Amino acid sequence: MKRSVFSLLMVAILGSAVVAQDGLRMARLPESSAATGRQSGAVAALDRAAAANKFAFVFFWKEQNPQTDRAWGVLQAAAGKMSDWAEVVSVQTSDPAEKPLVDRFGTSRAPMPLVLAVAPCGAVTKAFSSVFDESQLRSAFVSPGTQLCLKALQDRKLVLLCVVDQAGPNGSGAPMAAQEFKADQRFGAASEIVLVSATDEGEAGFLKELRVDTRAPRPFTVLLAPPGSVIGQFDGRASKDQLLAKLAAAQSNPCAGGACGPGGCGPRK
Repeated sequence: MKRSVFSLLMVAILGSAVVAQDGLRMARLPESSAATGRQSGAVAALDRAAAANKFAFVFFWKEQNPQTDRAWGVLQAAAGKMSDWAEVVSVQTSDPAEKPLVDRFGTSRAPMPLVLAVAPCGAVTKAFSSVFDESQLRSAFVSPGTQLCLKALQDRKLVLLCVVDQAGPNGSGAPMAAQEFKADQRFGAASEIVLVSATDEGEAGFLKELRVDTRAPRPFTVLLAPPGSVIGQFDGRASKDQLLAKLAAAQSNPCAGGACGPGGCGPRK
C-alpha cells in the first residue's frame, strides 16, 4: 500500500512600516497596485528571492481588518529575523494586477489571510492561515532534497529520489534503473530524478520521514508519486521493469492516493 508522506502546504510576504494601533504593534499593508496605478511587483519579488537562493513568504489578503493586520504584524516581525533566508511579498487578491500570482497558487477562494512559503525552486513548503507564530514560519525552511521533490510532485510529476554516497558532479550517479526510467519516452517529461547524499546531515530528517534506511547499500531509489506517496524503494540491482511493475500495481489500486481513506476499502479480512 502506498504511504502518503507529505503535507503540501504554503507561505510568502512583503514588508512595510510598523505603526502603533489600539495598543498593538500593527503592520500597515502596502497599497494595492490598482490603487497606485503601478503594475504588480510581486512576481518580480519572487524572482529576485529565487535568484538570491532565498525563500519567499507570500502574504495573500483581501481586505484590511484586525485579523489581517495581526497576521501581517507577526509575519513582519518574524521575517525581520530571517532576512538572510527569506523575502516577504504582499498580494491583495482583489487587485487585478495580482491575478497571475493568485492563479498560479490557486488562492482565489482560500480563506484570508493566507501565507505561503515558497522555496527558491518554486515549491510551496508550508501554508499558514490567520494564526501562526515564528516557530511555525521557520518550519517552512526544508532541505534542498525536500524542496526539489515537492516541486516535482506539485507539478504532478513522478519523482525518482536516488540516495547515493555523495550527490554532486563528482559523486555517484543515479542507479541505472532510474536513468532508464527517465529516458523512457512515456515517462521522461513526467518524471524527475533527485539526487540526495545518504551522509548529508541536512537531508537526514527528510530521509527519516520517508522511512529510508541510510545504512542500506547504495545507490538505491525511492519512487514517489503525486500528491506525495511512496510507491516503493529499490536497491541498485533493481531494473526499470521492476519500477514500472510497482508503479502499475499502485495505479491499479482503487485506494490509490488515499481515495478510500486511511483505512482502505473496507474492513480487513
